[in-house]
Order: sequence, then C-alpha cells, then structure tokens
Amino acid sequence: MCGVGTTAEGDNARWFVVTDGTPRTTVEVAIRSALTTQRDRLARLQVDIASDADWPADLRATVQLAERRLAANPRSDISLTLDPRDDEDFEIALSLAPFSIGCTGIGTGGKPIWDANDTGTSAAFALTAAEEHAVRTAITDAGGNPNDLVGLVEYHLGRRAHSYSVAGATTPATEQWHPPAGWRAYEHTVQLGSGDELWDAASAAVLSWGIKTRSGFAVDPPLEAGRPAHPRERFWLIARIGVIRVREPVEIVTTVSTGRRAALAYGTLTGHPVSGEEAFIVHRDDAGNVSLTLRSLTRAGQGVWRAAFPLILVAQRVYRRRYLRALLPGGR
Repeated sequence: MCGVGTTAEGDNARWFVVTDGTPRTTVEVAIRSALTTQRDRLARLQVDIASDADWPADLRATVQLAERRLAANPRSDISLTLDPRDDEDFEIALSLAPFSIGCTGIGTGGKPIWDANDTGTSAAFALTAAEEHAVRTAITDAGGNPNDLVGLVEYHLGRRAHSYSVAGATTPATEQWHPPAGWRAYEHTVQLGSGDELWDAASAAVLSWGIKTRSGFAVDPPLEAGRPAHPRERFWLIARIGVIRVREPVEIVTTVSTGRRAALAYGTLTGHPVSGEEAFIVHRDDAGNVSLTLRSLTRAGQGVWRAAFPLILVAQRVYRRRYLRALLPGGR
C-alpha cells in the first residue's frame, strides 16, 4: 500500500482506505468515484487486465477491447498503460478497476495517488478535502455508509489494542489524585498567571494537543484549527529526537471542559515506547489564578522498547520540562 501524508503536488491530500467489511457495492462506488474526482490530477493509469474472479458479463466488451490493446504492445505482460485524459482509456480504467488484480494511478507529481488492488479488496486514495467530500457524497447517494471511507492513519490506529489496564486512572476531573499501585506515578503543578484571557487560551490549547505541539511533537492526523480532541479519538504523536522520528500511537481517554477545569488524558496503544497514561490539566481558583498540572502513569513498553526504557525515562524528563513551560506566557 502507498505511503501516508501529502502528495507531491503539495495539495494536502490525505490517504484514505475502504474499511474492512464494507459491502461490495460501496467498494465499487468508492473506487470509481475516487478515480473520477482525481482525474484532473492523474498523469497515467496502470491497469492489470487480469482478475481473481470472472469478469462481470456487462464488462465483456470492455475487457476484450483492453485485451486487444494489450496484445498490440508486445512489451506488455498483463499491465495496460492508459491516459486518463483520453475518454476511451479512462472508461477502461473506470470499468475494470473494481475487478482487476491491480490498478495504480500516478499523479502529475510522479507519485501514486490512487490504488485499487486484489479485485477491489485493497483500495487507497490520496484525496484532497474536496475530493473526499465528493467520494463520501457518491457513497451516500448510492445508499452506502460514507463512514466506510476512513483515513489510512485512523485505519491503522483502529487495529491497535490498549497497552495498559488502568484507563482513566489519571482522573483529570478530580483535584486530589490517588494513583494505582505498581506504576511510576508523576504529578507536578506550575502557575501560569491569572485572568480570563490566559484561561481561555490555556484551556483551548490543552484540549487541542497544544502542550504536545508546543513541546516539539507533531500530531497525525492533525486537528482542524479550533477543534478540541474528543474521547476515543486516536492519533500518532510524533517525537523528533535528533534525526530520529518516533511515532507513538495513543487514544484520548477523557477530556474535561468546565469554567474551572480543562483537561485531556490519553493512553498508550500497542507499539508505544511505554505503557500508561498521561493527563494535562489546566485549572483556576476563586481568585482567577491559572495553573497547569501534569499527571502520568508509566511502565516499560513491550518488545524492542523494553530494553530502551532507561533512555526513555531520560527523554521523558526532558519533555516534562517542556510541557510545564508550554503554556507559560512567552514560554518562560
């Protein structure tokens, strides 16, 4: 499957897949509508004129046309190169894509932006926001569920299990914390200042991964500007340590949003360097003084990460100092 992220054309396209168990009719609509909406961004198409099953009877004429075109090129095996700007070529791709063992669309920037493989059971598309909307609309109009089109990042995250057993144990809604036994428990509070303006900015930041992003992390998929994260949403937190990038899979456990308290707690998923939970809590007292509290529960991760746990604890201390400064006016 193709990579994740923006396409070479710089249009902020994101990769999407059709989720497991999607009805066959919806799969076909997704493949064809994605190809149609991406047509202007495609430079060429590669379609294998072979299928794991019998071609549908109503496509027999198109298959025969494609086979004649293939036979006319002695250097081709089963893959037919098509020009998406040519109507006949595009119709061949559009008709056969859901049933071929392999199709790829190469964008004008020279990289794949559309794939339909294994008789439609594996499909991925690099869609802009407008293209995503068009594909979801086509699925809905055909009577399907538009939520069967999911981001590739979310798809991979959705297949991961929780890697710890005390979800919610940082209790960010409570002032007093009683951490469970058997964990490395950490809690520290710093004062940020006072006033409604500071409160509004700090509480909005804490609910939208602001502490992480201001401390050097990237969040994938990124949140839309001004939108807070929600419980059960999953993300990759991407840390940069020198030239190394570490991708940490997490799930939002809980959020708190009141006039006196705003908080976000997240837990680790399988593949994270550690196991446990961390909470960022912004709170203010009767006098309007605003503070930030960090809480975390940590154990060694699984697999290759277990041996690196002592080094991870060092990095954790460095990042905690960044977290505690992240919401200070001027980053003091």
